[in-house]
Amino acid sequence: MFYLKTVRFLLLFSFFSTLFFSSKLSAEIIIEDYWARVTPSGSGSVYMKIVNSNDEDDRLLSASSDQAGMVMIHRSIRDGDISKMIHVHDGILVPKKSSVKLKPGDYHLMLMNIKEGLSLGDKITVTLNFEKNSSITIDPIAKLRPPKMHKHK
Repeated sequence: MFYLKTVRFLLLFSFFSTLFFSSKLSAEIIIEDYWARVTPSGSGSVYMKIVNSNDEDDRLLSASSDQAGMVMIHRSIRDGDISKMIHVHDGILVPKKSSVKLKPGDYHLMLMNIKEGLSLGDKITVTLNFEKNSSITIDPIAKLRPPKMHKHK
């Protein structure tokens, strides 16, 4: 009798623990629709949609790539007839249960000193570093305009 109660308790405990922890594991940052634009001058930019399904805000703090000397978070802003690109030092807030788009004319990752030989159709490996979520590596393809097909968890 004691044995059956103990086994029943352990089974119920395991079941509810699995439910609790699996719901925590399913909350995550997802990167969608990522792509890159490269120029002959050795610079480029990376665009994407960052989806935060977590119950708390997160922040994209930085990015890196072995194929570029430096990756910086930038934002393009328009001031009258003048477009400016500013370096975003404090990262990009990704609100809980929401998303942020990095797109031309707004937030983007700026690739500086891209290694030679990178051209249209090539993949660029970029690692995204978040404040709370673990780092995520994506491989955007260098394009002239955005594709609408990539997802990465």
